Amino acid sequence: STYCTAVQQHCATLGPLRKRNVHVANLDPAAETFGYDLSFDIRDLITVEDVMEELGLGPNGALIYCMEYLLQNMDWLEEELGKFDDDEYLMLDCPGQIELYTHAPIIKKIIDIIDIIFERE
Repeated sequence: STYCTAVQQHCATLGPLRKRNVHVANLDPAAETFGYDLSFDIRDLITVEDVMEELGLGPNGALIYCMEYLLQNMDWLEEELGKFDDDEYLMLDCPGQIELYTHAPIIKKIIDIIDIIFERE
C-alpha cells in the first residue's frame, strides 16, 4: 500500500511529463484505509469483515476464504481489468499476509489467471 501510494503520488507530480495514467486497485479484502485513489476494490465483491461475521472465521481464515472466493469469481476481476486502456499503468495492491504466498498458492493462481487474461487480449 505504501509503495502504491508513493508511485501514484510521484506520477501525479510529473504533470506534462507523465505519458500514461497510473491506477491502483485494491485486492486486499481486509484493507481499511488508502493513501491512493482507488480504481477498483475487491471489497465491492467480498470483505474479510463480512466473512468473519457470516462464517465465524478468524481474520486469517476469512482472508484465505476471500481470496479463494476471488479465484472462483475471476470474471469479476477480468471485467474490472478490462476497463483500462493498453497504455495505462495498473498496480494491484495485494494482501500482505504471508500465508497467501507460502502455505496456499492463492496469489500465484490469481496472477497466473491475470496473465492468461492479458495473453488473450
